Amino acid sequence: MTDTVDDITIVGGGDTGLLTGLILQQLNPGVDIEVVDDFDSEIAPVGKSTYLAIRNVLHDTLGIEEQRFVNEVRPVWKGSLYFRDWCDYPPFHYPFDVPDKFPEPEAPDAIEQYYHYYDEVCHSRDHLTKGEQLVEQEQSPWYYDVSTGGYECYRNTAYHLNTERFESFLREVCRERGVSLVSDQITDVETTGNHVDAVRSKRQRYESDLYVDASGFNRVIRSEQDGEYVDFNFPLDSAFNARIERPLSDIVPATIVETGDYGWYWHIDTYDHRDFGYVFASDYVSDEDALAEFVDYWDGVFDPEDAVKLEFESGYYPEAWQDNCVTIGNAEGFVEPLQSTGLVANAQATVTLAELLSSHGRINDAGLRERYNKWVTRSWESIYDFIAVHYKFSTGETEFWQDMENLAVSDRVEHLVEQFDEYGFDTNINPTMNEADVEDLLIFRPRNFYMLMRNMGATSEFYEEHDFDVSEDVRRQEDDYYQRVADEVESYHTVEEFYKGLLQV
Repeated sequence: MTDTVDDITIVGGGDTGLLTGLILQQLNPGVDIEVVDDFDSEIAPVGKSTYLAIRNVLHDTLGIEEQRFVNEVRPVWKGSLYFRDWCDYPPFHYPFDVPDKFPEPEAPDAIEQYYHYYDEVCHSRDHLTKGEQLVEQEQSPWYYDVSTGGYECYRNTAYHLNTERFESFLREVCRERGVSLVSDQITDVETTGNHVDAVRSKRQRYESDLYVDASGFNRVIRSEQDGEYVDFNFPLDSAFNARIERPLSDIVPATIVETGDYGWYWHIDTYDHRDFGYVFASDYVSDEDALAEFVDYWDGVFDPEDAVKLEFESGYYPEAWQDNCVTIGNAEGFVEPLQSTGLVANAQATVTLAELLSSHGRINDAGLRERYNKWVTRSWESIYDFIAVHYKFSTGETEFWQDMENLAVSDRVEHLVEQFDEYGFDTNINPTMNEADVEDLLIFRPRNFYMLMRNMGATSEFYEEHDFDVSEDVRRQEDDYYQRVADEVESYHTVEEFYKGLLQV
């Protein structure tokens, strides 16, 4: 008997659940989709950071017009993750235009440029990509293009979102596109083994061909199923969050990260607020002391009573699609939020799921489930590797940071570190590991790892042993290029200028 998916019930109507409904509906327009949650409850106006792929999900996959999105959601553009103070290393950016830092390997003077970056440019404030310049000059990515006679946007940026505005917008789009929003609270899950027969509230029973658990760490459906859980053993498991009012003129278009005694601080500007957070390890510090450190670090600009505590764990379920239920979002997995991977990574997982269903006649098939689960496993393991690199080169005086220096990382990360040491900025990984493990590294490109590692103090014996000459021509070309970038960004508009006068671009 063919198990065709004709209707889907999504439990959880936060941003992940709403995006899941929209993506599944967009790529499978014949499916009836309902999202069940308490839609009468208030949405907290939390600041949420994203990475570059959010543009593809919203504007390409979902076809949401950018001008409408900007008008209704009022995002702030993010040019980089700015490590203003990471373990006492000099400040550096992790921008979305990382490739602009490095030449193509076949370029005639590639070695000179690689070595120049390694030896001198790494911490230079004069050699910044356009994304980094947006942050340094506190500009938006919008500019007037003389050649077209209109306003254009530099696309290698992500968004900072106010969740209240964002979720309200997603609800509106769901209603427009026929994704049913049901205000209800699920109280019970009926199962036969790992098969979900129905989910129930106090007043209704919901039956579907496929269920999606997007209920966050509550894991309303997942908790009723058996399944292996992979724990990443990151000790960071808690956060405090608070926000203050801030004028548009003070917006910093970056997620700012700074090191604390038992974790790290974030600073995110949205259209409405300045959002502060402190991610910390509860095994090393009490809530009271962590809160006191958090408040003191930001000079008491917010009342301690306004700080909200969050708790989380880092890990995932390898069998994300189990029988007739798919877990997505925090219900499926989470890696501590240092690189803002959560929302967009889960949206990309939903795109993969929706494409598998669409291209295979919407059949719930064991082979498709296995294929999807392998993709999810690869995604989580790759995100874990990328986050772990930040701690591989960490330093600090507290017990927490001393332990983090010895944090166990995967063989894949160890292999990358060895490759950088032996070959420098080589984009071709030597496949001395299992071939599948090498492929896992490539969700994030090697140069993305290498740029982070070098900024965090990693050295390469290849460059240390060979004192390459950097010609004056290469130095001049580099200086001239980055000066042109800086000059271009000077003509861009600030976020305040954009929202006060340029909304109708």
